[in-house]
Amino acid sequence: MKTIRPHHRERIDFNLAIVGGGRACRFFLDLLEHESFPYINLNIVGVCDIDLGAEGIAMAHAMGIFTTDDFRELFRIPKLNAVIELTNSRALPELIAARPKGIGVIEHNIGRLLRHLFEMNQRLTSANAQVLLEKTSTDILFQQINLGVVLLNTDFTIIDANDHYLKAVGMTREELAGKYCYNVIKGFYAPCHARDAGFDCPLVRTVRTGKSSHVIHEHSLGDGKTAYFNIATYPVKDAGGKVIRILELWRDITSQITDRWKHKVRQIEADMKKVIQEDRLVSLGKLVTSSVHEINNPIQGLLTFSHIMEEMIRDGRTGPADIEQFKEFLSHMSRELERCGKIVSGLLTFSRESLQEFVNVDVNDILRSVLSLTGHKIEISGIALEQRLSRLPLMVRGNSNQLQQCFLNLIFNAIEAMPRGGELTVVSGLEGETGVTVEIRDNGLGISRDHMEHIFDPFFTTKEEGQGTGLGLSIVYGIVKDHGGTIRAISKGKGGSSFIMAIPPAGEPLS
Repeated sequence: MKTIRPHHRERIDFNLAIVGGGRACRFFLDLLEHESFPYINLNIVGVCDIDLGAEGIAMAHAMGIFTTDDFRELFRIPKLNAVIELTNSRALPELIAARPKGIGVIEHNIGRLLRHLFEMNQRLTSANAQVLLEKTSTDILFQQINLGVVLLNTDFTIIDANDHYLKAVGMTREELAGKYCYNVIKGFYAPCHARDAGFDCPLVRTVRTGKSSHVIHEHSLGDGKTAYFNIATYPVKDAGGKVIRILELWRDITSQITDRWKHKVRQIEADMKKVIQEDRLVSLGKLVTSSVHEINNPIQGLLTFSHIMEEMIRDGRTGPADIEQFKEFLSHMSRELERCGKIVSGLLTFSRESLQEFVNVDVNDILRSVLSLTGHKIEISGIALEQRLSRLPLMVRGNSNQLQQCFLNLIFNAIEAMPRGGELTVVSGLEGETGVTVEIRDNGLGISRDHMEHIFDPFFTTKEEGQGTGLGLSIVYGIVKDHGGTIRAISKGKGGSSFIMAIPPAGEPLS
């Protein structure tokens, strides 16, 4: 006879009665109320217990299920398939003896087993749901997080990565799987820390310590640009606590570092501007000290001429000869007043803080201005000045105030190097490959060989405490570099020293 199998979507009805209306009965009723089985409709059609107030009986009655205190009445239920005995009593032989043909009897041990199976199924269902939920959450986090995420074995091979990481390395998931991270990222054929003893690998650190780690690494993007990444690693451990996987998170912090760097550069530039201005004020103090004497003498002369002229007018001595003498006095007074005016104007111009604009300026004009300001200081120091300035304009793209400060610092250094007088030579010219050159040379004390390599270092000075900060030459160096030029020092020991600057002429790009 051919067996007809039910279609996989059909469900078979199975009617079950329960003997024993206690807690176990309530469990089955609650289970069947909330759970379903894929291929069977399991129906509880009757419940029997000598205690009609037992919790299982009460629940069955509330659900509309037939209840009784005589198990024989259960056998009268139409289409009953089996009776399950949950009392663990001596009623089982009576049940077996009284059951009609075709109705099965399930004893309490099998019932307990079914209960355990039902409970296990319930726990597995719950666990599967939890695993599915966690996997879904992990997948969402793995793919949607705005970081590069890569899962690795402890031997540096890649297991999986999210789309963000795949896009960054320009590979598909299939191409990436199984490759070594150091080969994908660096193009190396050995671990990074093996090639470079100083390389800090967060994966290695996490494998060794079993703890999360993070580092900041610099990576070349291949187009001349550099990116910076904050790489964090987290261990994945087995039940014994052994690290078996490493999760790496890559966060691009290039923009943050760039912004901070730009901010720091702006801050340094602002600080440097303040230092230059402060150095200008120190130089201004030196100029004022010298200029006071230079202005005082003509002022005294002006007062003398004024008094003589005043007396002559008061005494009525204003003949033709006196008028000629007045003209001579006035001519002297005009020249001295003009000289005083130029000195004061030069001091005011020098002390004024200007915008850091770079325009076309003539180096010769700036040198003449500085030498005019320092002329009296040079003279009273017993120094002979030799000027050999180019007859042609020496145009450079620069800031006149900064260049003025640069030349002034070098001239003051030369004056201080000749405490007993000497010779100061200032030369300017234009050399083909070098550009505009300026040399300031003295025959003073010179610079020792030990000090030569440090003279442009900030705060380096051979002067006694209170005589200087040591910023003068470092400021000169910075100004020359800002103008795209170079500066070098030559010392002849006791024969003096020379500072030679070269600045690109106007029209040439600053280096």
